[in-house]
Parts: sequence; structure tokens; C-alpha cells
Amino acid sequence: MRLKQVEALMLGGILKYLIEKNKIYISMKPGDLVIQNLTKIAKENNIQSGWIYGIGAIKNATIGMYDLKTKEYVKKTFNDEYELLSLNGNICIKDGCQFIHAHIAFSDSTFKAYGGHLFETKIYAAGEFMIDITSCTINRKYNNAIGLHTWCFMNE
Repeated sequence: MRLKQVEALMLGGILKYLIEKNKIYISMKPGDLVIQNLTKIAKENNIQSGWIYGIGAIKNATIGMYDLKTKEYVKKTFNDEYELLSLNGNICIKDGCQFIHAHIAFSDSTFKAYGGHLFETKIYAAGEFMIDITSCTINRKYNNAIGLHTWCFMNE
């Protein structure tokens, strides 16, 4: 097994991640922006598609719920500190660039849970993420019927 450790200079300091074949393990520190850093890693490693998983502690989470009638997201920002119960998402290609689509579930100190489409959040204590790189390329194309970029396969 060959591992490659990478340290990249990020806005919040040094971002550390470990590459093992088709997996990337990422350790984020307080102040790191999750979507921004995941996007940077996807671009640096030319990831065309993959799955993202994560846990940790976050703050300043901006999430949304898509309203199909208005074709807009209803957004809300949660400014306190929260336990990141789960982040699940994917990496695809949208308009020629790596694009992160992620959803999160998180809870507060009363154990009340929140969740939705993740626009951005900041690491509060620690963040542990994994990217599972797939061998295909998945593109996103604008879907007029729902007003979002959705997966598009070669025959579409």
C-alpha cells in the first residue's frame, strides 16, 4: 500500500490530506471552510467524480431546501457551534469545473437536529472527511424542468 501525504496552504492554515489509491482522507482544522477546501482538493487532484463523507464539529453553516415551485433555495444560516453528524455528497463536473454537491445533518447542544443542502460551513473543532474517487466522469447539465444542474450521462 502506497500512501501520499499532502500539506496544502489554505486560508485557515495548512490543510492535511492523505492519498491512498482511489481514496483521499482529509483533516480540517478550526476555521477551515468545508466546501471551499473540498473543491480545492478536487481541482488539485483532477477528480472527475467521487463520493464525499464527513463528520466533525462546525459553525456558521448555511444550508438550504430547494423549492420546486419557485425554483430557488430557501436558505438559513446557523451561527452557533454544532456536531456534524453526517456530510454526504458527490463531486461532478459542472460547466467544465469540479463541483461539490453536499448535504449535511448536524445537531445542537439540546440534541435537536437540522439538515439540508450545504452551501458552506466552517470547522469549529475538527473535521474528518473522505473522498472516494470513482473511475468515470459525471457531468451536470441544467435541467429546465426543475431549475437545477443534474447528472447528465453521455447519451443525454
